Amino acid sequence: MPWFVLAGLIIADVMERTGLGKRIALKGMLIMGGSLNKTLIGLGMVGILLAVLVPAGQARGVIFIAIAQGLCSALNLDPRSRMSSAIIMAGFFAAIAPNLFCMPAGETNLQVISVVKASLGVEETWFNFFKLMAPFNFLYVFGSMFLVLVIKGKENFENESNLGYILEMRLKEMGPITKDELKVLAVLLIGMVVFLTEKWHGLPGAFCFAFVGMLCFMPGINLSDQQTMRRINLSFLLFLSGCMSIGFVANDMNVPAWASSLIMPILHDSGTTNTVTLSYVFGVLINFLMTPMAAVSAMGSSLGNIALDLGLNPYAVIYPFLYGLDQYIFPYEIGYLLYAFMTGAVTLKHIVPALLIRMLLMLLLIPFLLLPYWKLIGFVSSN
Repeated sequence: MPWFVLAGLIIADVMERTGLGKRIALKGMLIMGGSLNKTLIGLGMVGILLAVLVPAGQARGVIFIAIAQGLCSALNLDPRSRMSSAIIMAGFFAAIAPNLFCMPAGETNLQVISVVKASLGVEETWFNFFKLMAPFNFLYVFGSMFLVLVIKGKENFENESNLGYILEMRLKEMGPITKDELKVLAVLLIGMVVFLTEKWHGLPGAFCFAFVGMLCFMPGINLSDQQTMRRINLSFLLFLSGCMSIGFVANDMNVPAWASSLIMPILHDSGTTNTVTLSYVFGVLINFLMTPMAAVSAMGSSLGNIALDLGLNPYAVIYPFLYGLDQYIFPYEIGYLLYAFMTGAVTLKHIVPALLIRMLLMLLLIPFLLLPYWKLIGFVSSN
């Protein structure tokens, strides 16, 4: 996992340096128009696109939050204002909300699937994950984006009509697409193809993508050099490895078995709907105590076993759990949000109501939208 994320950070650095990430985002926002509402739609669409191309939430966060900071600067927003918080969180949601759109889009997806495969022998494919998760996540992304309107409240741009003009000027300043940008795009497409064809070539997709990141340093490609390693946030890799280590230690101390003994009586005979919903609630609660990566490392096998005991596919319990882990209020709960706060342009009291609304809405959408969809496609029994 650290090698996989390192490759994502290398590609994010290359995208930022060459301007490809900025070009994609600006172009996407311009296509949707110059108003705030249309800009949110544009950011959401670009977020989904980059979730497929750049399989690391933290890497996409670097790209989108940099764009959001640029917008705040271009619009001369007060960093303590609601509008500033709204713009930064728009970039944050665009980067992070699509984590569950496809399997490699989020670090926790790959980690929990690895845990379940190692402990239970149940595998997951890119295509099956996409079929199960993408339609619901599409709605989740745009629901998250429009919560930005809750964050901004009654504040408005002084001249919102200028937003489109500013975006257009920023794009013109970049000039025509460069040879290096086309190289980056080719490398990203290679990475995507590697994941899509994993079941045919038999090589682990994460390690193959790490190799794709290495391609950026190869002669003839020359997208990265030693300065790249100095620019990227290696401290995040240490944080990630530490979170994973918490899970490994928890497994050795039989924390999953202990947790299962506490959870199983609650879930036993609860029925499919209650079991799936409670797994989401459990994810929300444990996120206050552990980071998502540590939580999936420590609890993935337990939740999978509980699902099997109840006659369910392990992922029917684990995927709602991942959505629970994606709900947070305070920056310490997840490194992505902490990174957004490092901009100094987000105020906690502005964003908490929106995050609470999202958390509560998901408590309804999991049993009344996601679960019926799974029953419709036959993933979960309709009984």
